[in-house]
Amino acid sequence: LNVCPEPERRPLSGMAPMAKSALAAAALALGASVLKPEWAIGHLSRFVDDDRPPANLPRGGSYAVPGSGIVANEGAPFLLVLSPEDPTKPLSGEFLANFLKENTDWFRDTFFKYGAVIFRGFEVLDAKSFELVVLAITKDLATVYLGTSPRSSINGTTYVHTAAEFKPHRTLPTHLEMSFRDNPPRTQLFYAHQLDHQYGGETPLTNFEGVWQTLSEDERIRKTYGVAKVKYIRNNDACESMNTFSLSSSLDPLMQKCWQDMFKTSDRQKVFEKCKEEQFECTFFDDWNGRVRMTNVQPFVRQHPVSGNTVWFNHINVLTKNSMVYDYERTAALWGGIQGLWPMVLGLWYRALFGFLSMIWNENDFGSAVSFDDDSLIPEEDLRAFKRAVWKNTMQAPYQLHDIVLVDNMKVGHGREMYTGEKGSRMIMTAWSDNYPAKWFAKGE
Repeated sequence: LNVCPEPERRPLSGMAPMAKSALAAAALALGASVLKPEWAIGHLSRFVDDDRPPANLPRGGSYAVPGSGIVANEGAPFLLVLSPEDPTKPLSGEFLANFLKENTDWFRDTFFKYGAVIFRGFEVLDAKSFELVVLAITKDLATVYLGTSPRSSINGTTYVHTAAEFKPHRTLPTHLEMSFRDNPPRTQLFYAHQLDHQYGGETPLTNFEGVWQTLSEDERIRKTYGVAKVKYIRNNDACESMNTFSLSSSLDPLMQKCWQDMFKTSDRQKVFEKCKEEQFECTFFDDWNGRVRMTNVQPFVRQHPVSGNTVWFNHINVLTKNSMVYDYERTAALWGGIQGLWPMVLGLWYRALFGFLSMIWNENDFGSAVSFDDDSLIPEEDLRAFKRAVWKNTMQAPYQLHDIVLVDNMKVGHGREMYTGEKGSRMIMTAWSDNYPAKWFAKGE
């Protein structure tokens, strides 16, 4: 009987000098990161102080809305906060709904002046109360969602959905809802139903009109992207393939949901009909996880339908693979300290993951991608400029429980900051409309 000899166990001291040096360097880097996290984040994050919004943004102060019991406070040039005038006497959701019905003209003018309004301090305790407030603004609400985020309807309501069912560690870059469509939603609302998480979890708001103003300071970017068009490529694998291991469904962070969930049907003919309606070019790939690829072309900028101002109106900030990585690095810098190391590690992980996948996939093979309409790639330096312009025009602050946020989706975008805590500890709900309220224009304004 021949018995193979047990392999020689080499002591640690016998390791190659290069391996020992690498381990020592890694240990030193880890120790330095824990002892001096600001140093580590400062050297690894590409978010710098110049990327922050100006600290001296003009604000209009506070004023009482006559005869309403409500006070208005300007939180930013594009954000107004409405709260009960006496914070010791909370006002009900029904009171807020009646206020919105009775002050249509004032609220319309205020909404278009700012672009985002927060209702804070009102007793809007559940999804049904939230829907009551939403219906006071407009009854023309939508339920068709063709975006990338996982989303579910809320039982007991007709129009209320979860905002984004991502795991806590996922960040969602700011964007204008479904801006890849010919007719994206005009208004969207968010409701802070539960806030039991530990840290983070804000809904950043971005003034995309301001983003274009920032980008326009560069003459080359202004002349190029003011007339150019962007092509969107979105891939959705079949549901059955996403329940088994594959590179796209298991490792690609841009692959969010299957096409059956996207279109709410498993009938391919109905998918083609919806694609035709939306002017998407749709192709099925049975040899690649049964995926459907949707492509369409839109301008980089659009004019606001009411003000006529030019808006940076596209989905690049969500659909490009490196955008999420940049935002993790921003979060690391904003959080700072030891807690900032977690988003920094996530940023490094996703940077490495996308780098690995890029060695085996073409750009269009990811869950989503963008290019010029002639299929040429957008230069990396331009994508970086877009990201910095977005950061400069973004503000975020912690939610307060039962906040309602209303945004003009033709101007002000939203995102989702990562957070710490259990997935079920935070719940934000949403509702949206494809049109501005008809009553706002009943007199021909």
